[in-house]
Amino acid sequence: VSLSDSVQPVGLLLFGRIDGRGSFLNDVWLFDTRTAAWTMLLPHTAQVTDASVRPDGRFGHSVITHNSSSEVVIFGGTTDDRDFNDVLSFSVGTRQWTLHESTGASPSPRFDHTACRAAESMYIFGGDTEGEV
Repeated sequence: VSLSDSVQPVGLLLFGRIDGRGSFLNDVWLFDTRTAAWTMLLPHTAQVTDASVRPDGRFGHSVITHNSSSEVVIFGGTTDDRDFNDVLSFSVGTRQWTLHESTGASPSPRFDHTACRAAESMYIFGGDTEGEV
C-alpha cells in the first residue's frame, strides 16, 4: 500500500507473504520512494512472547491507508489451513499493531478480495474462502 506525507508519496508498505520454504511470514517492510531503500520495520515473529499484538503470517489479505496515510488497516487473508476475517491496523510511526474487535455481523473469513476506503469506512468486496468464490 502506498504511504504519503501531506505533500507527496513517501513509500510502499509490505506486510505478509510466503517465503521460499512455504512459511507464512508476518514481517513488515517499508520501501522509501525518495531514497529507493528498503527498511524492515518489524521482523517475522513466529510466536509473540510479549503483550504486543501481531497478526499471523498470511497472504491474500487486503490493505488500505487510514489517518492521513500514517496507518494501514488489513483485513482477512489465508494460510494453508486457515482463512481470516480479522481487522488490524499498523502505525508506521510507532511500529505497533492494534487488533480491532468488531460488533454485530462480520464478513466471513476470506482471501483474494478487494478493499477500498471511503471516508472512515473500509469496504470489502468478493474474495475466496475454502475454494468457494
